[in-house]
Amino acid sequence: MSLFQNLRDNPFFTDFSDDELRILADFTEEQNFKEGEVILTEQSPTTAVYFIVHGRVTIFRSLMGCSNFLTILEKNDIFGEVAFADQQARSAAANALDDTTVARFNYDHFDVIQKQSPAIGMKLLKALMRELTQKFRAVNSGIDLKSSEQTISELISSKQKVKITTENAEYICAIMYADKSGVNPFVKIDLSGQTILIPFSQIRSIALPNKYGKF
Repeated sequence: MSLFQNLRDNPFFTDFSDDELRILADFTEEQNFKEGEVILTEQSPTTAVYFIVHGRVTIFRSLMGCSNFLTILEKNDIFGEVAFADQQARSAAANALDDTTVARFNYDHFDVIQKQSPAIGMKLLKALMRELTQKFRAVNSGIDLKSSEQTISELISSKQKVKITTENAEYICAIMYADKSGVNPFVKIDLSGQTILIPFSQIRSIALPNKYGKF
């Protein structure tokens, strides 16, 4: 399937005509990443926005220099739009959870499009602002399905096996409960029938298995 058709299938581009989208596709690069490969690192200076064409992407954000919390993005999801909008360093890292294809649109190309076709540039800007506003409203309403808190809640309800990595150990387990409201936030895990409490401050990452069930 062509990059144009992949973008056409993404609801983000609903307001773009086919001709406008073909122009945009000419400035967009399709990139492939192997399972586990780094797409971008936290604090990296890149300011592109990414559209997931195929596969899944994990987003990690460091908190207080130690804890990484997981967000899972899928086909047609968007990431990198904040750095694209404010031209600041990345606030999170992104890895390919599976073999993944993304469409990458660089900010430099946005400048070119703005000059060559201001109408397309304005549509793209409005679509990005709409995306950012929807996510902002969802976070404030506590209904953001892509937030780390919601992801952890889904892992709890599904009893999904995960790999939790701490400073000193790794646990293949199911998350039973998570409490981030107290003075000492923690997660309760089920490790082969044994209940263990892990402080959030000790968690380095929470990872899902790949499509073969391997970590």
